[in-house]
Amino acid sequence: MTTYIEPSKGLLEKIIKRIHKEERLLGLKRTAIFSTTLIISVIGFFPAFSMLSTDLNQTGFLQFLSLTFSDWSIVATYWQTFIMILLETMPAVSLALFLAVLLTFLQSIKSLSKNVKIIVNISRFATN
Repeated sequence: MTTYIEPSKGLLEKIIKRIHKEERLLGLKRTAIFSTTLIISVIGFFPAFSMLSTDLNQTGFLQFLSLTFSDWSIVATYWQTFIMILLETMPAVSLALFLAVLLTFLQSIKSLSKNVKIIVNISRFATN
């Protein structure tokens, strides 16, 4: 014969409260990490943008690109050569750095807003 032991009456509520507490703690940790990442990416945005704009001016990329607006007929005639010139003068390293910082910034905002929603929802549920 098997005898069953009855759990205490408040056990389920205690377990659910503990789970919500752990979820909220995890959300707070993630929020701290993504907030730090967001701040670092905002700080890194300005030097990366400055480096990109300097490199765009130094390589002449912007001058070549402006030809598409001023002399479209010449660009259309020699489009293959024009594309090669644009690719050769594009500052790839500073562009990649700028895009990496921008992507980190956007991903941090997305993750931060998602975790703040989770924390708010868990807090609202825990108080009810």
